Amino acid sequence: MDSLDHMLTDPLELGPCGDGQGSRIMEDCLLGGTRVSLPEDLLEDPEIFFDVVSLSTWQEVLSDSQRDHLQQFLPLFPEDSMEQQNQLILALFSGENFRFGNPLHIAQKLFRDTVHSISGFWK
Repeated sequence: MDSLDHMLTDPLELGPCGDGQGSRIMEDCLLGGTRVSLPEDLLEDPEIFFDVVSLSTWQEVLSDSQRDHLQQFLPLFPEDSMEQQNQLILALFSGENFRFGNPLHIAQKLFRDTVHSISGFWK
């Protein structure tokens, strides 16, 4: 995750929230071996999650080196691997099923359910 380390460790610019106090509830997550704090709303609210984890983020926000780094985790194909990977990325962000569902939708549900179970534990 070397090429993404700065994205995971640089402090986020958090503006004022709806409560007017400028604080947000953050959840600690492990991504690989890196511990990051993410806004609870990002993990709980599918609309926010998919606004951030989207094709437009992939195309317009990530740098070429960040996309290259992430593409190494995609399967390699015997022919036209780059084209096949691009089709896979489009399918992933368009919500297509991959045998047992869409991995992004599954990840968002896991994040949401984990936040809810942890929140319930602390109450």
